[in-house]
Amino acid sequence: MSELAAQKLARLQAIVAERADFREQLAQVKRMQHWVLDVEHILDGSWARPGAKVSNATIGRRLDSWRKQMLRHLTDGTLCDLEQECLTQFLQQLSNLRPYLVQCYDREGFPRTNNEMERSIRGLKTR
Repeated sequence: MSELAAQKLARLQAIVAERADFREQLAQVKRMQHWVLDVEHILDGSWARPGAKVSNATIGRRLDSWRKQMLRHLTDGTLCDLEQECLTQFLQQLSNLRPYLVQCYDREGFPRTNNEMERSIRGLKTR
């Protein structure tokens, strides 16, 4: 093997080793991202059958059930310290915001997000 090839191989091995060091951290971030996506899925109502009416009560029950399930994870020893801290804070925020998160489903025509308003504001800014 030439000296240049050996240098390139050594550099490649160093890069792979650095990436391996972050594997567990990346897995933690992905697990935490999944929590947020789970809550988003509950709140967007996409789990309901087509044509089914989604109400404040059904969303509230699903959200409360998910929160109870996640509370069990805090005590079962499956989470690292960072994940426990993040999940504790996330669940606390959900508890604080719960009344506001589940109040729009019983109102006909009430937007669940402000995406359209944000788009119109962005459109005004870019003109």
